[in-house]
Parts: sequence; structure tokens; C-alpha cells
Amino acid sequence: MKQMNSNKVLFISNRKYVDSHSSEGGVKLCTKEYIDLIATTFDVLIFPVDLNLTLIYRFKKKLGVGVYDDYAPANYIKQLQNVIEENNIGYVFLNLSNTIVFSRLLKKWSPHVKIILCSHGNESGDFLHKVVMDEEYKGLKGLIAQQALGKMLILESIYRNYIDLVLTVSEVELMIEKWIGAKEVKLITRTIYDHSIALYPLNGRIGFFADLSHAPNLYGIKNVCESLAKLNPEALELRLIGAQKDVGISLAKEYSFITYLGYLNEKELEREASTWMYAINPVFYYSRGVSTKLGKALSWGLPVISTKKGMRGYQWKKGEILSCDTADGMADIILTHSNNKELHSYYRNQVKDIMLSCPTLLDMMNEILILLKKNPAV
Repeated sequence: MKQMNSNKVLFISNRKYVDSHSSEGGVKLCTKEYIDLIATTFDVLIFPVDLNLTLIYRFKKKLGVGVYDDYAPANYIKQLQNVIEENNIGYVFLNLSNTIVFSRLLKKWSPHVKIILCSHGNESGDFLHKVVMDEEYKGLKGLIAQQALGKMLILESIYRNYIDLVLTVSEVELMIEKWIGAKEVKLITRTIYDHSIALYPLNGRIGFFADLSHAPNLYGIKNVCESLAKLNPEALELRLIGAQKDVGISLAKEYSFITYLGYLNEKELEREASTWMYAINPVFYYSRGVSTKLGKALSWGLPVISTKKGMRGYQWKKGEILSCDTADGMADIILTHSNNKELHSYYRNQVKDIMLSCPTLLDMMNEILILLKKNPAV
């Protein structure tokens, strides 16, 4: 069998996460970072795929019981075979865990290809929290969802048989991957780029930017606001940014210290964040993936108040940020720091140290190459 070209690799991803015209978000940011990582060594060929929007699929999604059926790999297999053969592809990278359904057919039709999953976290992780915490999963729907959760875990384990290496973004999911049977797992810690903006912080002003339709974000901000309300903050303004307008307006009505600004584009968000003393990152349970909000705020040079769970997937050798474990703890830190310019200046300098001491993409890619070379594509 001929040797595969080691310079070209295939990157299979949902179209919207590789489309320059689609809206920004955590998944798109994480996707870009995976592509940047791979591109330090390989010529990356993007292979966009679309959701399998059949009536059955839509019905399952409405019930909340769709299980790894977002795509129809058979619709793409001929095209994939042609791309792999024409470019002598040796490595195929799958973006997001729901693309694992491509792995079985790829191994069947191109057994020489090594498959690497670029995980943002398993589907079962967030679904577990929905089933347990969301009121809509009660009664019959809850019973159906429990069956779906079991099926998710089984499929996650089965598909690991076709995947040669899993790249994961947090220490928690590193262990989960080992538990469900991944052959090889590598933790890819977050890289914090220096995109510093000019800061003109206003006393008492903090900010939170997030998709408010995402359950962990809403749970986090609600809990922090409840804790802050108990302390009767007088010199505090929490600037809230993010989609799900009805939720944002409702929160602003409930808590007088919240100003809701809706969704802002990247430039608008940077201008707004330049006026904050701190960004907050209230993550109180382990959802899949990592908190991209933390990395974005740090890349601006902005100090952050975060829970320790919200710091998963980040590593640095020098510097510190304000951290806590509970909503009450975060509320206390906010009130003791949001009007202190001297402490703000100290933590701004700490952010500079953090950016300089994070692992680089090339450092991490060199470690990945060691794993790939153990069983090279042939």
C-alpha cells in the first residue's frame, strides 16, 4: 500500500462552524483553534457537512431524544473517498463529538486512514444535566430521555472503536474519554492570544457575556445575581450581553443592578468590555467543553472573576485570576473588588503574565505528533 501524503489532512465539520459569514460563538471559536492547531504542521482541507434535516430528525429533536443522528454519513461517502484518494489523505479530523458517526464508514471504505476526534465535549455530558435539572424532562418525556441518555453513552463507547485519537479540551473529559474506551486521548489546553484592548474601567461596573439560552450560562448568572441581591449592592452595575432577549430583559427586571444590552457583535463587545472592572465567569457545574468566555476576556487583557470549574481546560505557569467555588463566594469577590482601581491594576498585570506563560499551539501539536507517529497512517 502506498505511503499517504503527510502534509494534507481532512477536517470534517458542520458548515456553520467553518463559514466566515456565520455568527460568532464558543463552538466556532473552539473550531478555529483546532484548525489553527492542526495547521501548524499540516495543510488542512476543510470538508463541510450539513445536518440531516429530515422530518424524523426534526421530530426527535423536538422531543429532545435525538441520539447521534445529526448527519447522514452515507450521503457523503463517495465524495469523501474521492477527496481522500486524490489528496493521499492519511489523517481525518472530526470536529465536534456528533461527527463520530462518520468514523465507522470511513474505516470501512478507507481503513488506512487514521481518525482523530476534535472533541468539544460529549453529547451525553450536557444531556445528563438537562434530564436531571430541566422541568420539561418530567413524566413520559423524562422516561424517554433516560432511554436516550443510555443510548448516547453506548454509542459514544462503540464509536471509540473506530477513532484512533481523541483530542479533548478539559481535564474532566480526558478522564471521561478513558472511561468510555478511547484508544488514545490528548488534552488540548486553551491558548490565550494577545488581543489586548485599551481599557477605561468604570468603578462598580462588571460584565457577563454569554448565550443565555445555554443552560449552564443561565444557571450561573441567576445564582450569582441571587447572591448579590442578598448583599444589597448599591455601587454596582452588571452589564449583561448575549442572545435570548426575553431572558435578558426578564433578568434586568428582576435585579435592579443589571443592565441588559442584548447581542453585540465583536467590535461592539470589545468597546463595551473596555469599560468593565472585571468580566465574570460563573460556571457552577461541569458542562461539556470549556468556557471560551474566560479565554476571550483574558485575551483582551481584562481581569476576570471565575469559578474554579469555569477554569477547566486552561493552564498557565505564571499569573493568577480571582477564583471561587460558590455563588456567594463570587458575590463577595465582586463587591470587594469592583470599586478598587488599585486591585484592578494588579490583576491586569497578572493577565499579562498568564498570556505569556500559556502553552503554544506548536508545543501541543508536537505532543500530538508523537502520538500519531506511534501508529502512522500508511
